[in-house]
Amino acid sequence: MTEFLVEATGVTKHFPLTQSLTETLSRQERRSIHAVDGVSLTIGRGESLGLIGESGSGKTTLGWLIARLFEPTSGTIRFEGRDISHLTGRELRSWRRKVQVVFQDPVGSLDPRMRVWQIVGEPILAQEKATKSEIRARVGEILPSVGLPTGSLDLYPHEFSGGGRQRLALARALILRPKLIVLDEPTSALDVAVQAQVLNRLVALQEEFGFSYLLITHNVAAVRYVADRVAVMYLGKLAEVGPVRQVLEHPLHPYTKALLAALPVPEVRRRGARYRVSGEVPTLISPPPGCRFAGRCPFVIDRCRTEEPLLRVLLNLPDQWVACHRVEEIGMIPPNELIAEAPVLPERPSTMPATPSPEG
Repeated sequence: MTEFLVEATGVTKHFPLTQSLTETLSRQERRSIHAVDGVSLTIGRGESLGLIGESGSGKTTLGWLIARLFEPTSGTIRFEGRDISHLTGRELRSWRRKVQVVFQDPVGSLDPRMRVWQIVGEPILAQEKATKSEIRARVGEILPSVGLPTGSLDLYPHEFSGGGRQRLALARALILRPKLIVLDEPTSALDVAVQAQVLNRLVALQEEFGFSYLLITHNVAAVRYVADRVAVMYLGKLAEVGPVRQVLEHPLHPYTKALLAALPVPEVRRRGARYRVSGEVPTLISPPPGCRFAGRCPFVIDRCRTEEPLLRVLLNLPDQWVACHRVEEIGMIPPNELIAEAPVLPERPSTMPATPSPEG
């Protein structure tokens, strides 16, 4: 049996434009939206992988592809070694018990007309034959695991706080004991105190049940607390992947550096290097050739605009993968030289040994 729970290879998802939008474009521009473009990554058994990036970077689309809420346009997604990219019908429904999703908005994902035992027990009805009393008993067993009392079986979603509704969504995801849970912005609508409670619960549940997480979020603090590894996405591509502490404390890709530098820091003296990122974000309808961050990168050279960088591992950092032509040179610049607008570096000397670049 494979050591990886999930193996995504060259996964692509293009959405056709709606008719109303294509009417405003020229014939040459009538293309698809490149939401995810050739992404390859793995999720280990019992591992938590954080997925961060700007809005519109393709994080949620990638998560829904792995959960098979979308079918990929191309590429393969293997789960426990089995290709699930194009499962349909009964096979897909049977497989779904292994992967569950906690959606970003618990208000929108919980039916307000259903009681707790019906909401949390709904996956049981989709997968098994069970009586009402059996469903209520199983729901009553799972509620304490997410911090809810068993006496809440007959309540409605509106009778819970925001954190309580998110716990309901988590209980529904847990009821079938899945092997992977895709968490789509699980703390975005919660205040700080409730966020901490939910994150503590996630860590405790993983220790208890041993499943894997794919955590999609803007909350870098949540990624640092929950995840083992982190992947950074930009415009449908992976920019950097590696151990969470290593990437967050020593980012290598210019986009990762800029993303983390933009986070608010309470103490001015503790602020690190600031990258001045300018320029427009390219459109996903017709993404540019080469590196998609080239139009905003302070270190851009001609090669970046024409040749797409492969996700590659560095010799001195075997666990950290980066998609950047100039990552070695950028790392040589002292941080104090980056506080102002970053300089454009010269081309790499021909005598510098090249780093092997296996495909990611």
